[in-house]
Amino acid sequence: MSSDKLSPTQSNGNGHGTKPVENNIEPEIESPASSAAEITTGEEFVQKTEGVMDIPEKTLKAFGGDELRARVFYEKYALRDKTGRIVELAPEDMWRRVAREIATPEKSKELKREWEDNFYWLLSNFKFIPGGRILFGAGQNRRATLLNCYYMPIKEDSIEGIFEWCKEAARTYSFGGGVGTDISILRPKGAPVNNSAIYSTGAVSFMDLLSTTTGTIGQAGRRGALMITIDVNHPDIQEFIDVKNDTERSKVKFANISVKISDEFMRAVEEDSDFELRFENEKVKYTKTVRARNIWEKLVKSAWASAEPGVIFWDAVKKYSPTEYGGMEVNGVNPCSEQALEDGARIGLDRKRGLDPRLAQLRLVEVDAHQRAARLSCVDVHAAAIAEYDPQSLGDVRKAVAASHGFGRTGREAGAVIGDLDHDA
Repeated sequence: MSSDKLSPTQSNGNGHGTKPVENNIEPEIESPASSAAEITTGEEFVQKTEGVMDIPEKTLKAFGGDELRARVFYEKYALRDKTGRIVELAPEDMWRRVAREIATPEKSKELKREWEDNFYWLLSNFKFIPGGRILFGAGQNRRATLLNCYYMPIKEDSIEGIFEWCKEAARTYSFGGGVGTDISILRPKGAPVNNSAIYSTGAVSFMDLLSTTTGTIGQAGRRGALMITIDVNHPDIQEFIDVKNDTERSKVKFANISVKISDEFMRAVEEDSDFELRFENEKVKYTKTVRARNIWEKLVKSAWASAEPGVIFWDAVKKYSPTEYGGMEVNGVNPCSEQALEDGARIGLDRKRGLDPRLAQLRLVEVDAHQRAARLSCVDVHAAAIAEYDPQSLGDVRKAVAASHGFGRTGREAGAVIGDLDHDA
């Protein structure tokens, strides 16, 4: 997460034209309503383009005339200078920038150059596609994360804990990352609190705050992503299930929500027995008994009506997680829920393009290329995590990145191909 915040003289605009500023005169920017907005600046800047952006001919040609692919590259991933002007016109420019940055952990110039070339080979022709944040952020002068998603817990059941999460999540969104969190740590509605409220408004009452934090922070044409989960045995579970079911669908608009389902709960559903909802910390103890099938039926009806909440069979996740040791126990998921994570952990969302297995059986070069791509993809993900280990990053995230460099699906595929990893990085 290198470089400083944008100053008032810099722009994250998504255009590529410039307008010079002379003698410190404030320029006028025409809005869609033809009104003028004033920006004080001391250097050239790029105005944000409203509507559809023109794609340069060179970029279209690089993608064989496919405008959709060219537009995605040009608008979302091509490098911009400090004024917001797009300076990369072809994917080869991006691949070289990313390869150079990911090779920076190497200690000597010779190794840096060797691994830059290795990574460029890996990226070229889209043999391996790193996560979008790597493509956007590597070699970037802006403060941008190289990792797509994080799990960031609410650290304590308090106002301070909730708003500390909001601060850290907002900063993560501003760097381009997404966040998952869990509200099971928060006391239920009606539980006593030691302030003028007398009783807590409950865990669910803070979901709109977390959601609004997510929706407020812009990411150059996109917004942050958030997953909020809760344990199925939390006393506020029924209110959680219904939180998005108001007539206008106006609540928690900027978050996905899911329930962490336990084996105990599913047995109670199968047996049509009672199920205990419970919450306990050093200040509060709260229990309530309900019919398990009532909760299950509410879940099913809500999922049918609005596709939420999702369900995560959490005991199964814990059972099959490869990081349930050494203080790295998984506690939540990233915004898309495809990976369970430890507190502060992150994922890179990378994908290796498969080579045709029929060709691999006939042509040794395909097998060699597959193995090389698999090996280098592991190194690439690991090196991106090292490059992310930056003194400017959030403290808990920095510690988690230093402690654990986990792989997702691509890493497991690579392991199956190469057996073990032997590299210089």
